[in-house]
Amino acid sequence: MQSSKYYGFAGALALLCGVAQAASAPSAVLTARLADFDGWVAQRMGAQRIPGVTVGFSQGEVEWVKGYGYADLENRVPATARSSYRLASVTKPMTALAILQLVEQGKIDLDAPVQTYVPYFPLKAFPVTVRQLLGHLGGIDAYRDSKAEQHFKEHKDTRQSIAVFEQFDLIAEPGTRFRYTSYGYNLLGAVIEGASGESYGGYMRRHVWGPLGMDATVMDEPDAVIAHRVRGYRLAGQEWKNSEFVDISSRFSAGGTRSSVSDMLAFGRGIHAGKILSAASVAAMVQPMATRAGRLTNYGMGWEVFPTGGRYAIAHSGQQPETVTYLYSFPSRKLTIAVAANLERVNPEAFVQRLFEVVTGEPWQLKTYIADAGAQRAYQVAQGLFEEGRAHAERTPQAYADAAATRIAFTQINRQALAPEAGAARAFIDAARHPAGGSVFLAAGASMAIQLRQSGVDLDTYSRGGALAFARDYILLSQGAAGATLPRFEPAFEQAIVALAASWDRTAAIAWPAASASLPALDSQLRAAFRGQRAYPDFVPELQELAQASAARGEAESALAASSLAVALYPLSDRAHALQGLTLLRAGKTESALAALRLALSRDPLGAASPAALNLEAYRLKGSGAVAQGMAVLQAAVSLHPRDANLQDSLAEFYVEQGLRPQAVAAYRQALQLDPRYPGAVGAKAAILRLGGETKALAP
Repeated sequence: MQSSKYYGFAGALALLCGVAQAASAPSAVLTARLADFDGWVAQRMGAQRIPGVTVGFSQGEVEWVKGYGYADLENRVPATARSSYRLASVTKPMTALAILQLVEQGKIDLDAPVQTYVPYFPLKAFPVTVRQLLGHLGGIDAYRDSKAEQHFKEHKDTRQSIAVFEQFDLIAEPGTRFRYTSYGYNLLGAVIEGASGESYGGYMRRHVWGPLGMDATVMDEPDAVIAHRVRGYRLAGQEWKNSEFVDISSRFSAGGTRSSVSDMLAFGRGIHAGKILSAASVAAMVQPMATRAGRLTNYGMGWEVFPTGGRYAIAHSGQQPETVTYLYSFPSRKLTIAVAANLERVNPEAFVQRLFEVVTGEPWQLKTYIADAGAQRAYQVAQGLFEEGRAHAERTPQAYADAAATRIAFTQINRQALAPEAGAARAFIDAARHPAGGSVFLAAGASMAIQLRQSGVDLDTYSRGGALAFARDYILLSQGAAGATLPRFEPAFEQAIVALAASWDRTAAIAWPAASASLPALDSQLRAAFRGQRAYPDFVPELQELAQASAARGEAESALAASSLAVALYPLSDRAHALQGLTLLRAGKTESALAALRLALSRDPLGAASPAALNLEAYRLKGSGAVAQGMAVLQAAVSLHPRDANLQDSLAEFYVEQGLRPQAVAAYRQALQLDPRYPGAVGAKAAILRLGGETKALAP
């Protein structure tokens, strides 16, 4: 069939010029939904001040790609399907594929030390294998001196790129700790060169990009003339600024490429079709690894691997100067979605999620709030069983465990996850999806999915019913099974799930208003709809967007009203209380903010007020130009988590950017005193010296 081309327009900013490299066009129904998607994109770009974005999907024989906004603001060059964006870390799954090709050719042994192929890489305290590098388990550190290592201006070849980090000590014995690192993937690029005898770029062109028809994918060369190259931007407040020039050749096989969204989709199709890699190698590639202690890393070989709404999915994101990218693939559905934007630090996942919903007609992920504190643990168990079980069933028709192992998994869940002692039960639930916890959610959940399928249930229906419908339907099936042939849950759990599912059936269809509504109207509408219910939709993310947008416009009272509504509707939610705390903090109400954040911590110590979450929020604010607000978040985070070295390190970085050198030195010193070997320790010592301080007393 002939390829089809699509052109359209979606508002003044979201000028679009879309091209689909497709064997067949989307259906008429899907085309109509895609037209509505144009409007959503225009609104999203306006709200987040995104200059240009290209987004597309490929499923079976259909491919659709569109560009929105501008690839070059100054010259008013529109973003298109051909626009060439920096891929950043979406390069990593391509590098992993090349490694596995060479394994199939007998040129690489995954369990050989890296020096087998890169003899100039120094020996470390422990051997580092190719397999460990693929899964970020090799003990290789990430950036230690970000001010230098993330801002190179000069071009580097492979040897020079490896020299940047080759003298770093390992941060842990390989296999014991997951540490996401571009340096480990640079080392894999050197492995490819050593094993193949070709340059990294040359090998990729001949054996990966070329065979998959990825003609727009190239190494990012500052001096080269690259067709359809986009320009990158950052925000200073609400004002666009050109991105800092950074030569990314030092990240060559970890994030040194440039490509189009169409080529990203071609890569996804190539994985699905097994065009250049065997089925066995693909299966190994997308199997999540685990640490030696038996904790899943949610990362395979070059892919993030994690159930998404009970679906089997693989993904990789990318972020660096000039760009953000996301490649998301659902292999059993032969569906790939990709997005690239030319604004730094914006979250591109919303585009993937929305386009997935447009293409499939399914919600990305059901967001369910459990208003009954006593039933929350039952819901967590149901959610774990659903995510692991349905995703496994989507990935393969084969059972995960035999009947005996499955019954053991049910017994463990009944005895430990549902035990009276809450602390021990929480610890068991936290471990239940990991090998260290016996992968009991997977063993029991996969069996549940198989039994439901064999009874005639279409598992796709659970995209709308979710975990409660999945668990409820299995409970009813097992209760009706003759002779207790199916494993059963404890009666109290069964009763709780059936009651929650009935409540969810009554509320699941309640949607967040598509058109903007006043907060008083929302308050009245949602309170009435949720009154007396035990399970209902969780709109905290929508209220968070509303609060953040209001705060960005300087409408502090509206932002506070949105966060207060979140707490009123979702009093057991850590995210609601964290939202209120952060909104109060932005309004300058520090004591009230800290009280709200402490309440969020009491709801979930690893949730929205955890060190990692608050650190991420600080950098989000900084990326949007709100540096002072980001610093306030970090100062609050340090108050809540005074023993966290990384928070002190982040606070020091903010101080440096504000020219507050003494405060920066003090924060770096505090980080080193808390943990002399934390991941940023070497960079902290270098920063102290650069800022005029002393580090001798802090050397471990």
